[in-house]
Amino acid sequence: MKKSIPPAPTPETTPHQPQPYVPAHLTHPRRHRTRRRGWQRTRLPNGLTVIVEPMAHIRSVAVSAWSRIGARHEPAAYNGISHFVEHMLFKGTRRRTTRQIAVESDRLGGQVEAATMMEGVNYYIQTLDLYLPQALDLLLDLLGAPRFDETEFARERSVILEEIKMIADNPEELAFEHFLANFFPQHALGRPIEGTPRTLRRLTPEDLRHFHHLAYHPRHLVISVAGHVDPALVLEHCHTGFAGTTPPDPAQLERYQLLEPYVGAPTFCLNEHRDTEQVHLLLGLAAPSLLSPDRTASTLLATLLGGGLSSRLFLRVREEAGLAYNIYADAMAYSDAGVFLIYAAVAPRNLKRTVRAILTEVAAVASGQFTDDEVELAKAQHLTSLHLGHDTSSVRANQNGYQEITFGQIFSQEDLEQEINSVTRSQLQLLARELFAGKVFSGLALGDLGRYRLHPASLYVPRHVSRSTVQVIS
Repeated sequence: MKKSIPPAPTPETTPHQPQPYVPAHLTHPRRHRTRRRGWQRTRLPNGLTVIVEPMAHIRSVAVSAWSRIGARHEPAAYNGISHFVEHMLFKGTRRRTTRQIAVESDRLGGQVEAATMMEGVNYYIQTLDLYLPQALDLLLDLLGAPRFDETEFARERSVILEEIKMIADNPEELAFEHFLANFFPQHALGRPIEGTPRTLRRLTPEDLRHFHHLAYHPRHLVISVAGHVDPALVLEHCHTGFAGTTPPDPAQLERYQLLEPYVGAPTFCLNEHRDTEQVHLLLGLAAPSLLSPDRTASTLLATLLGGGLSSRLFLRVREEAGLAYNIYADAMAYSDAGVFLIYAAVAPRNLKRTVRAILTEVAAVASGQFTDDEVELAKAQHLTSLHLGHDTSSVRANQNGYQEITFGQIFSQEDLEQEINSVTRSQLQLLARELFAGKVFSGLALGDLGRYRLHPASLYVPRHVSRSTVQVIS
């Protein structure tokens, strides 16, 4: 089971846990969307949504289950309960012991994964078409009939406490966690997905049972299947999988469908001491939300700045200046908020030079100093990812389910291509100017800083920068 942290596009290895593929370029529908041929959506009488996309030319099948209730739906006192429930679903059901679940998962011969995210939880199985009935039976049993045994509960709480310690020992993950906590102060988006030792020790098995009964009610679930699959077989299993579900209190259900309003992020500059060889630097600004019409442009802008081997930041900071091994930009997005982030890991003595180099490139982009070729290169990266993913059952199962819980509809591949291709250079210039020009980044530096500290005055993005200045790193 994996805790999901939104992945950053980078050519280097990062400690972010992999999560089910979700196209970062999705935006709120601005025009009529066409259906992708071949998939079907069914809403069962109990509220469960089932999506099936047959792919006759392959032998694999992927089953992706999504809960619409994620970490940001938790009351503050129950921080970490979504992640805890995700763990406990693998610790015994009414029909299976923990060992039986593990053996059966291995017998399927593929992947069995789970990930808790801010706005949903995903459970995923990929296997051969031959084992689809067993995969469906296992997954529906996990979702619908966990036991929440007290012995397993105590044991798994200790496991999650160790997971929290592991994050504390990983400076990059810790830097992200601390940055978001300050970017979304006293807000669900700023709380750690795994919870805290204090909130975890307060939870009881009964708390988890109650939360599961509400968050995993069929009306909050989407089952998405893609691959060499018979839709009738899937529907038959899904009809019977939640046959004994008792309807919860509608008022309680409504409670977990409401989101805490997002009121905006403060500007801050933090220096945190850790005994590390490198300083882990994060710079961030508010960015378009997942449902914003500018979401696609925001993602392409992040790719242009720091999303690949040919990106501005990678070439300037790593290849030309040799200041960092790992540097990237990412446009993280939630349904009502977004964060444009730049990350770099550098030696303490190179921190100031790296910040100057980053802000110089950001200012150049905000001034419109990028070419049509750079825009087309960023588009090509996303289009290639889109086409490669379209050929695999795992991507299509996860993508269909994610789109359903996020947008309430499924987008065709042609729609997604058009969404990317329709972004123009002038649109990117306008967005870059709005996001960056004259703004002050929020910043966090974590490491053995000594006299090399981050200063608020150095995080300002000038409104104008000359072309000659762009070439100067130090």
